[in-house]
Amino acid sequence: MVRGLAIIAVIYGHTEAIGRVEQVFSSAEWMVVTNKVLVLIRMPLLMFLSGMLVPRSIARGWRSFLPGKFTKLAWPYAVWIAVFVVVLWLYRDDGTLSTIPMSIVWPENPNQTPLWYLRNLFFYYLIAQVLRWLRLPLWSGAVLGLTISATQLMANFVAGTTELRFANLMTFFFLGAVAMQYREAITNFCRKPSVAIVLLVMFIVPAYIYVTGIAPVRYRLEFIWGPLAFIGLILGFAPAITSSAWTKPIEFIGRNSLYFYVMHYPLLLIYAWSFSAHVNTGAAGQFVIMMAVALVIPAVTVHLANRIPPLKWLFFELPWPRPKKVS
Repeated sequence: MVRGLAIIAVIYGHTEAIGRVEQVFSSAEWMVVTNKVLVLIRMPLLMFLSGMLVPRSIARGWRSFLPGKFTKLAWPYAVWIAVFVVVLWLYRDDGTLSTIPMSIVWPENPNQTPLWYLRNLFFYYLIAQVLRWLRLPLWSGAVLGLTISATQLMANFVAGTTELRFANLMTFFFLGAVAMQYREAITNFCRKPSVAIVLLVMFIVPAYIYVTGIAPVRYRLEFIWGPLAFIGLILGFAPAITSSAWTKPIEFIGRNSLYFYVMHYPLLLIYAWSFSAHVNTGAAGQFVIMMAVALVIPAVTVHLANRIPPLKWLFFELPWPRPKKVS
């Protein structure tokens, strides 16, 4: 459910940004403010959640671990980068297209392609496997991320660069792996009222600093405690939420997060460039329509993929080699 909420936050942010930049609507102040708050937590949270899956996944051995990451990360990244390039070619060949092919693996601007999350995640899993081969504990990955971030801080790296984002989120990824091993103890600690209040304040302070423009908080080592405090609150109180009819749709999004992540950005661009001019609903109406497009179409695709297996080839199931049938 938490992963589903994080994916919805990503879609929310891209809806606000694309709607504003492409002049589909003028963002109200509440849209901009909420997007700035969400931007501080959604990617660190997603990386942390992904890191929590590492101990169980890597224990299966590299022959299972690495092919799985190629199938579920590298393959959809390649496929949907191609889709993104096609969308740009069809709608907006303004010079951006010519710079993308040479920057897919490590772009100068991390926002040059909308799927950088998959790229980073793939590299983090590779690093986790190398640590396993070297017989180093997973927490050493967090130490490496913190060390690189500290070096970047002393070198005064410009906010928003690929290198800054990579090191910062790598720290969250491996902290997630460590937290999984001590989850119950962390949950009990963060659930204490006094601790929860401190964590809430620790998150509100950097959020206020970022929203008001006092300092560049995002992906900065000196403010890493803000997103970590929010994650602490999630670890403390999310386990108390029980599955119900109200949570099922969000759980569905979280369970099929890859579909929503890779599809929503091209869908939003297509709507903004081809359909928004024909819809006269005002800013709020356009925002709701764009959110619906980015949520409903991937949800329908999930159901279609379950009935038409070749559709899964576009997401995380390679068409070759086919698994051998057990007689």
